[in-house]
Amino acid sequence: MFYTHSLITPNYLCDQYDNLSPWAVVRLFQEIACHHSETHSIGFSELIRQGRAWVVCRAYYRFDRLPHEAEPITLKTWSRGTDGLFAFRDSQILDGEGNAVVASSTYWAIMELGSRHVMRMHDFMDSFKYYDGYATDKQRLDRLRMPKDVGEPQQVAQFKVVPSMLDHTNHVNNAEYVRWIFDTLPQGSNIATPYHLCIEYLQETQPGEMVTIHSLPTAQGTYFSIANPRATAVIAILY
Repeated sequence: MFYTHSLITPNYLCDQYDNLSPWAVVRLFQEIACHHSETHSIGFSELIRQGRAWVVCRAYYRFDRLPHEAEPITLKTWSRGTDGLFAFRDSQILDGEGNAVVASSTYWAIMELGSRHVMRMHDFMDSFKYYDGYATDKQRLDRLRMPKDVGEPQQVAQFKVVPSMLDHTNHVNNAEYVRWIFDTLPQGSNIATPYHLCIEYLQETQPGEMVTIHSLPTAQGTYFSIANPRATAVIAILY
């Protein structure tokens, strides 16, 4: 039901303040999801051999406190079931006393790499034992849209996708978008916790494409739109 893994917070995943970076949090959650799925023979490596892959579609991250470099932590994850197209997964980072300091709720799908079609979940998830408890306060992840009539989004970054941003599906890894969002913040920014990040992944971004990021501060938080030449790839809000 639950899958856990304990480790010491690595220095190479920490930021200039010696705290685990938000990008690293997403990478670690992705890693433990992989390990959990591997125990049911539907992990990343097994699906790739079948010409398929897990892709994250929506995500919510709650950062109550970022673990410090060399701090003992435990990663914990579980499946909350499916609705046909999405598999629901919750994850936590626990401190040495068992307190959840970071948590996430995510929606995943399985994609056929050749056709890019989404597969039906009931063909893959029968072996999972579900737990219906929530790691966060989000029982549902709704679709995100850039707000209208509250100002004009401003371009804050533009760059080309390079190979180090890609994963085994040959498109930009979901954690890279989180890195990009935080990299657009003013230099020296150290956001006070707690804070929250909601993301909707709309379109994959491919090697060599130009990426443009716009941001829009609102009363609810700062929205981000990340676009490639073909479409808007990601909508997010940081608050």
